[in-house]
Amino acid sequence: MDYNISAIIPCYNCKKFIKKTVDSLINQTIQVKEIILINDASTDDTLEILRQIKENNKDIVKIIDFQENKGASYTRNYGVKISRADYILFMDSDDIAELTLIESYKSRLQELNDGVEDKYALCYSAYVQIDEKDNEISKIIKGIQVEAKEILGYEFLRNYIISTSGVLVYKKFFLECGGFNEKLVYSEDWDLWLKLAMKGGFAYINKPMIKLRRHLNNISSNIKNMLEGEKKVLSNYDIDFIESSIYRRNLPYEKNTIDFVSMLFKFDYWEEGYNKLSQTISLGYSSDSLFFYLGLYYLKRNHIEEARISFDKVLKLNSFHGAALNNIGSIYLLMNNKELAKEYFLKALKIHSNYIDANSNLELLNKHEINKHEIKFTWRELRGVLINYV
Repeated sequence: MDYNISAIIPCYNCKKFIKKTVDSLINQTIQVKEIILINDASTDDTLEILRQIKENNKDIVKIIDFQENKGASYTRNYGVKISRADYILFMDSDDIAELTLIESYKSRLQELNDGVEDKYALCYSAYVQIDEKDNEISKIIKGIQVEAKEILGYEFLRNYIISTSGVLVYKKFFLECGGFNEKLVYSEDWDLWLKLAMKGGFAYINKPMIKLRRHLNNISSNIKNMLEGEKKVLSNYDIDFIESSIYRRNLPYEKNTIDFVSMLFKFDYWEEGYNKLSQTISLGYSSDSLFFYLGLYYLKRNHIEEARISFDKVLKLNSFHGAALNNIGSIYLLMNNKELAKEYFLKALKIHSNYIDANSNLELLNKHEINKHEIKFTWRELRGVLINYV
């Protein structure tokens, strides 16, 4: 297959960076078939900049000018409909593609598809973040490569493709699954990835082929609304279907169970999660993670002593489980046993020095009266290295 490509870039008040973005595509080692620039009713000089870009690249650049602002989802969908290629490369108007991105993506798809063009639905890569002066401000942020049959299960648990920018999508599959849901305000990209994951696999390149620009007006901070958006997306799928997709991953039964339960708890399916935990433990499985999530269930149901016992079992299996240490300390703080609480918080901080929940709880010990709502329980297992947010 030729893998001819149309690049689509929604443009809204992007005069500062759009030329760099387009140049990074124009100068690719393998050219795209066309670059579609869609001005989404910009209020600055964006349209004039787009016209200047087209003047120098008439054979490849096409401009669409919307008189009313339509939003990114509508704009991308429209771009796909008028595109002339078999594959679509989505780009944001301030990001930069490495000059071998197209070449690398084509090579990767040829390698994985192995002559079967409908096997993979998209290709993406690792990325780095840059600031407004093009300085790299993050380490390499990576995705995963798994078998085509596994990716839906992984995507149900976590959106591995954080940005649409730099993602190459098979147009046929995009159109078959309806493209971006224009009614969604949040998680519209994750909604698309889930639909595409039911069509084919995700090809991944484990080196950064895209630089995503991070600045104040594109950082999403409304965590509550994002979670509600994720719930709305998941409501389209039956729990049994989600479960079967997760268990299709080539991972041990216990690991699939833990991940499935963590997802159920995240979206408030507490009884379903508890039943799955109980079933798994009754089969003879025993791990720190299983008992940690059992402890979370008891916490949610306000069965404090049962929660303490479960977290204690976690520590007998893994004495370095930071979240269990913090949660036992929090339980002792609820019981007004400040001495024991302090002991557990300090142990947690010895393992994770920048552990926000444990630090916050430790500060509460200095207060004469403690409101129980101030106590910070940790509702998920911690990564090996905690991220500092500034």
